[in-house]
Amino acid sequence: MSEMNASPYLLLMRHAKSSWAEAGLSDHQRPLNERGERAATDIGAELYARGYAPDIIWSSDSKRTRLTAMRLIRAIPGAQEVHYNPDFYHAGPEQVIKICQETPFPERNLMLLGHNPGWAELHYYLSGQDHNFPTAACAVYQAKKAPAANWLSPKIWRLVDLILPRDLE
Repeated sequence: MSEMNASPYLLLMRHAKSSWAEAGLSDHQRPLNERGERAATDIGAELYARGYAPDIIWSSDSKRTRLTAMRLIRAIPGAQEVHYNPDFYHAGPEQVIKICQETPFPERNLMLLGHNPGWAELHYYLSGQDHNFPTAACAVYQAKKAPAANWLSPKIWRLVDLILPRDLE
């Protein structure tokens, strides 16, 4: 966990903007476009500057989430672990919660990296705030109490920041 905070952060991030340039690619194989590459790098640098840098990233295994994670890691000093989960690909909030509850909270800053509409719905579940969650949006939650068995619960987390790439331009 980052030395700057006493309790861990949970970060919920949607992948950066993807490219539609190659018509023959499946949705799962679409890469980032130039804007997405810049946004992922900018978000990573901003997370580090604000003291929210993830230590661990649990990500969908799509190409655009893999490339988003790679850009984040390059922008954040230090080592981060990345774990790719094919079940995060277009998962709804119930599925993400189920997947996460199968593993104890890592007690370090954790990022969940995935896709809409599931990530916008998960943000609403955790914060009670309706937001369309554009590409590369990153919501930051801080633990109100020590995460326990049911650690992906709105009773555990409070929204402390919402970083949008357009605000960093």
